[in-house]
Amino acid sequence: MLANQERLYISGIDTARALAALSVVFAHLLSPSMPGLTKFAFTGHPAVIAFFVISGFCIHFPFRDAKLSAALFLKKRYTRILIPAVIAFVWAQLAGIRAYNPVDGYILWSVVCEIIYYSLYPIILPISRKIGWPVMILISIVISYGIVLTLGSDEYGNAHIYGAGLNWLVALPAWLMGCFMAEHYRRGFAIGNVWLWRGATALAASALNWATINTPVGYYLTMTPFAVLACGWVLAEAVNAERGHASPTMEKIGKACFSIYLIHAIAAFELEHRGIHYPLLVCGLSLLIVYPFYRYVEKPAHNLSRNLGRTVIVPTT
Repeated sequence: MLANQERLYISGIDTARALAALSVVFAHLLSPSMPGLTKFAFTGHPAVIAFFVISGFCIHFPFRDAKLSAALFLKKRYTRILIPAVIAFVWAQLAGIRAYNPVDGYILWSVVCEIIYYSLYPIILPISRKIGWPVMILISIVISYGIVLTLGSDEYGNAHIYGAGLNWLVALPAWLMGCFMAEHYRRGFAIGNVWLWRGATALAASALNWATINTPVGYYLTMTPFAVLACGWVLAEAVNAERGHASPTMEKIGKACFSIYLIHAIAAFELEHRGIHYPLLVCGLSLLIVYPFYRYVEKPAHNLSRNLGRTVIVPTT
């Protein structure tokens, strides 16, 4: 029995993507101007960890019981992610945003991690079938904490300061947890009220945001445990959608989450360079600027990825 990978779509995942992407935007563009404890309400790094969980889930779900054509898989994934990322990088460099780079900058550091995860997945998949995802997750946690405890962090407790060669290892447990979740996901799974999961995840992210700034307990120590909570939240969004309660608006926003993530900081820089500084206005206009990028860059790249070859899922048994 054959099925197209593109049809293996889990509703609710795009809602999780939308919420994570908007959290990053608000953390970057609104939080610095917010008073008191409210500036910790929106978070960036915890949202990226949620993205890694979602990525692992979406990458592995079509292949959890199927054979993988590594060449076709990589060709499609590289096309999907690299075209928007390269165009965003060129735009940022032309605008003079030198910190927007894949080596030691912000935003693109997580894209580099994703590319590495995609590249390793054809190797990770057969290993997982021999030793199991829990063993791989445990090994990745040992490696992740080995790195951060050996090298430490900066004054803000950041977890993405280790360069392109190590950042992906630090965040790898979250991505593998997403794969594990995909391996065991079944429709009809009961996990509780989605609003409780949303509230608990948002509250935990905000508390960890405060902690990384004000205590020695930084992101570099807390993001792996947070990934466990993110798994529960993402699963709750899928179950909520399965029950017919997904928000069509949030699902649509989620489809443009990569553009939102890539472009919001560049758009805000361009607006502020032109004399627009009011945070709410900058934030709103930046989100509007995202749409043309999604419509004319990311979406065509996604369509090209699909058209490169029909992915066929062949059961392993």
